[in-house]
Amino acid sequence: MVFLETMLESKLNPLVALGRSGSLGLAGFVNKFNADAELLDDLNDHWTSKAHKRERNWVIEQMQNYARARRVRVTFLSGDVHCAAVGMLKTLHQGKEPQIPPSQDYRYMLNVVSSAIVNTPPPNAVLTMVSSLATKTHRTLHHMHTDETMVPLFDRDPNGQPAKSKYIMGRRNWCAADWDPSTGDLVFDIRVEIEKGAGRTHGYIVRAPPPRWNA
Repeated sequence: MVFLETMLESKLNPLVALGRSGSLGLAGFVNKFNADAELLDDLNDHWTSKAHKRERNWVIEQMQNYARARRVRVTFLSGDVHCAAVGMLKTLHQGKEPQIPPSQDYRYMLNVVSSAIVNTPPPNAVLTMVSSLATKTHRTLHHMHTDETMVPLFDRDPNGQPAKSKYIMGRRNWCAADWDPSTGDLVFDIRVEIEKGAGRTHGYIVRAPPPRWNA
């Protein structure tokens, strides 16, 4: 993510230069306010952007302390990046230590990413690049004994075709949240548009289990 930001900020980026000159039909690649790459504003909204990463890591650590002390499940609901995805934080698994079940792991936190239904997704090239980072090992939080990854939620597109990415869905979407009284789970149903403007959606469900660790 930081690499992509740096590339788009560079004055040597040929796509930005062509967009500013209006050549090759790339005028839409830059915004009309300051002629920066249009996608740069969206990337700066990501909580893993270089402008937010230190603050983001601090917030996660504070939420872990709060979850452990108060025995509550913390889940992040975010958006404005024009796609759907689910990130996951959990206790870092090292060596032969047994993995902690999500219900007993106070570090287990979902980051449910949705977006306003009116927002169109980023270009396929950007989605492909971000998707390629989904399985990458991120060591940013290892000093906090925390691992971060993404949930392979999207096995198929809403139209039934094989999904281009299991981790990021580049379609307009919205999210509904509910509580399952039979399990205590928080249930997040990401509703993804099947066909643009048709008013029909397909749901992808992810669950956050209730806290079952000892305070």
